[in-house]
Formats: sequence, structure tokens, C-alpha cells
Amino acid sequence: MRRAQGRVEWAIAWVLPLLLGACAGLPRDASLPANDPNEDMNRHVMAANQEILRPASEFVKAAIPGPVHDRLHDLNSNLKEPRIFVNNVLQGRFEAAAHTSARFVMNSIFGLGGLFDIASREGLPQQSGDFGQTLFVWGVAEGPYVVRPYLGPSTLRDAVGSTVDMFSNPMGWVLGPQMAITVGSAAVDAADRLGQLKQAEDASIDFYSFVRSSYYQMRRAELREAIGLPNVVDSPALSDPDDDPAPASAPAPDATRSASPPAASRSASAPGASRSASPRDASRSASAPGASRSASAPASRSASASP
Repeated sequence: MRRAQGRVEWAIAWVLPLLLGACAGLPRDASLPANDPNEDMNRHVMAANQEILRPASEFVKAAIPGPVHDRLHDLNSNLKEPRIFVNNVLQGRFEAAAHTSARFVMNSIFGLGGLFDIASREGLPQQSGDFGQTLFVWGVAEGPYVVRPYLGPSTLRDAVGSTVDMFSNPMGWVLGPQMAITVGSAAVDAADRLGQLKQAEDASIDFYSFVRSSYYQMRRAELREAIGLPNVVDSPALSDPDDDPAPASAPAPDATRSASPPAASRSASAPGASRSASPRDASRSASAPGASRSASAPASRSASASP
């Protein structure tokens, strides 16, 4: 058994540089447009997940005090660090791998085995890194959107990647049964996710569309981070991330002045024009005091002068 494991390690050591070199020039598009051809089936799976996992999430929230839940959350995050480290290396993100290893050492030693996230307080946030990201860096297409039983939303590529992560987590080789660690970690993640989405579920009209949009937004940011781009996505679909977005060109000052010249606006709404067109001046000109006096005064005098 050990001989076979040693051969596998040697094969990985030889094949990895070849894979990295072959995939370096592959086109990679992190825009990740939504692709949900099996929406009806996905809605049924999501409804089943909610019916099964919601009571478990509520039980966990009621049975486990807040501080204990926080410790479990930090421990679960620390158990993911070796897996994140491996994928950072496979993606060629060596700076992120260095940060991940520093986080793991710091939290494992000073955070009592990962019960306390000391590294985040010291300015070392957790990096993203999973085999779905690695497949993206290697040029594998994302496939359709799927909702997995118990595990929730994903794409076909990320579903394959998460399965590889579950059964190849180095912590499972050290701490004990791989399946027990996988199920426990997924349970903590599911409880956290359902707790965060409960308020959104009450407020949203179509909760399925909300969850799908949230997944795509978060995943786009992680994929952009995997290829060295900012992990902030402002729009549902972006252009090719290898192309720098062109800044919005401001209109030329001459064009704006020619389009809306001040003189034209002043001539269109000039005070003189408005006064000449106003009915008040027309009424004054029609019933001016001078005109009335000139029309009535001589007549009254001539009428009073007659015997």
C-alpha cells in the first residue's frame, strides 16, 4: 500500500509541472454566465434540501450556544487550509499558498488547534482555493448549473471539484475517517449557509433565483481571484477578464457646448422674449392708463362744456 502511495506521489510530482505548463495558455473566462437548463429539477432538489436541512439548522442554532458555534466555525475553516494550500499550488498561486500555510501554522499553534482564528485578526484572511477553481485555471468548461442534494448549488465543474476535495483532503489522512470529516464540515457549512439565507428567503419573491444569482456572483469573484484579478464582481456578466475594461470616455467639452450652447438656451428663454410674450404686458398695453385717459378725458371735457 505504501509503495502504491509513493508511486502516486511521484506521478503527481512529474505530471504537475506538465499540466501547469500546458494550461498556462488556455483561454479562461471568469464571467461565468448563468446556465440553468434543468431549472425544474433543480427547484425540486432545492425544495427537498430546505425541508430536510432547515429543521437541522434550527436545531443546531438552538442547541449550540453562539460562542461554541463560533469555535466550530473557526475549526472547520482551519481544517480546510491544507486543501486550500494544495489547490493554490496547483493553480500556480504561490503567494496565496504562502499566506495559507502561514494561516494554518498560526491558527494551529496560537489558536488552540484552529478553535480561534488568530490569523484573520492579524491581517491574514483566508484565501480561496478548491479543485473547481483549479479545473477552471486548467481550462475546463463550467457546465450547467446544478443543485446537489445536501450540498446545495454548484456548476457541473465545481461539483466534480468538490468531490475531489472531499476525498483528497490531507486532514482526512491525518485525523481519521475521510467521510466523517467531510460530512461534519459540510454540515457546519450548510448550517451557516441556511442561517444566513433565512432572512433573504422571507424577503425574496423567488428564493431559488436569489440563491442562484448569489452563487454565481460569489463564484465569479473566486474565479477571478484564481487568475490574479480583483475578486470583486459588479455585474452579472463581465467581458473576458484578460481584457482590461475600457474606461468610460467622457464627452468632449466642445461637443457638449455645441450640443447645448448657452447662447441658444438664453435666446430660447430670454427675459425679453418672455416679457414680450407674457399676457401681463399685453394686458398692460391693451389697458394702459395713458390710452384710457387719452380716449376718455377729451370726451368728458367736451361733454361737460356743452350747455
